Amino acid sequence: MMDCPHPKFDLAALTIAAALAAPMAAATDFPNSDYLTGNWGGARDRWKEQGVTINLGYTAEPMANVSGGEIKGGTYADNIGLNFGFDLERLLGIGGTDLLIQVSKRDGLSVSERFVAPSEGGNLFTVQELYGGQNVKLANVQFNTRLLDDRLNLAYGRLIANDDFLRSPLYCQFFNNSFCGSPKPVFLQNPFTFTAYPLATWGARARYDTPARNWTIQAAVYDGDPEGKEGDPASPSHNDHGTSWGFGDNGVTLAGEIHYHVNRDSKDALPGVYKIGGYYMTGEFQNVGRLDNATETGNAMGWVLADQMLYRESAGADRGLSGFGAVVFSLTDDVNPMTWYFNTGLIYEGLFRARPRDTTGLAITSGWFGDRVNVARNAQDLAEKDYEAVIELNHKFVLGHGIAIQPDLQYVIRPAGTGDIDNALLIGAKVSVQF
Repeated sequence: MMDCPHPKFDLAALTIAAALAAPMAAATDFPNSDYLTGNWGGARDRWKEQGVTINLGYTAEPMANVSGGEIKGGTYADNIGLNFGFDLERLLGIGGTDLLIQVSKRDGLSVSERFVAPSEGGNLFTVQELYGGQNVKLANVQFNTRLLDDRLNLAYGRLIANDDFLRSPLYCQFFNNSFCGSPKPVFLQNPFTFTAYPLATWGARARYDTPARNWTIQAAVYDGDPEGKEGDPASPSHNDHGTSWGFGDNGVTLAGEIHYHVNRDSKDALPGVYKIGGYYMTGEFQNVGRLDNATETGNAMGWVLADQMLYRESAGADRGLSGFGAVVFSLTDDVNPMTWYFNTGLIYEGLFRARPRDTTGLAITSGWFGDRVNVARNAQDLAEKDYEAVIELNHKFVLGHGIAIQPDLQYVIRPAGTGDIDNALLIGAKVSVQF
């Protein structure tokens, strides 16, 4: 499953701290503190001024199962992300409009599939979010238009649903695919329809902020057949590289969310956002209680999300403690193998005074399988699935020059949900470089 969202590149942020530390240096959007190759002799700033930005990032996740599971051993997964941004107002005079193009190159193997629970095809909450779509893939080819003083944002083209829905900027502190990029149950339909990086599909999304900017409403429609399976659960993907741009033949995905913002953008009070949303898919999906690839029409899930800063060390500071939580539930249990899910976690930015940019995270997640899955498993004399849970702890060391290293511990409880596989302890790290 490709339910891992991609790392986001902030193409517009000025690194004020770097300018203050070196007052004789010219201000730049690409400081050496945040990019390994810096400003390319000023070329990147000049190109951005003309309307073009280029970013290249590399991320690797080596991970080993050191206790429990079925086999001890480790793998790695990695992603090379190449992003192009085009300001069409500067380039072509098209006001308030940008074009984003993203390309992904993934390699590596899954420790969940090979070592934690190979007899079940892997534990459900896979421990490396970079695993999925291990090849070269064209992801977003996406236009964004901003209107009404940027309160109305329209996205259209080749979109990724998980870029806009059921996500939080806090989730990708963690490696487990149940957090990053979004709660797992929404990706388990067959054929796969709710897209996540690096798989895109045709779509259009509108997001509107009220004048006071305390409420946000967004809605979208996406092609319901991103892999070209035409509603056949047994079909292989026909869009391995993201270059098959025909419209599919399995209905559409309709998604919506409402956000309530508390102290939005405040540097003094504690900001938070609370979301409620869901999707409905009109296509055909595998009946999880059957053994013959029989399908049912329609799929629907809903969710409630919350992000809240809980403590700020001082007025105007980014350092402090934030928390998040999510509940996801199925409305069509015949086609959704996991019918209830929750996660919650805490992240502290700047826990150690000498390392103000580091982040420390602790999170837990659990998901419960529905009765229909066990109807099919009982017919095959297989152990019933109940729930799977994961606890994750990590610390991200921001080393400068665009380099970060993040040691990670994960404890998988009831891998694959059967209770027949010992709980697994995994140790790994994430290494990321922004060029």
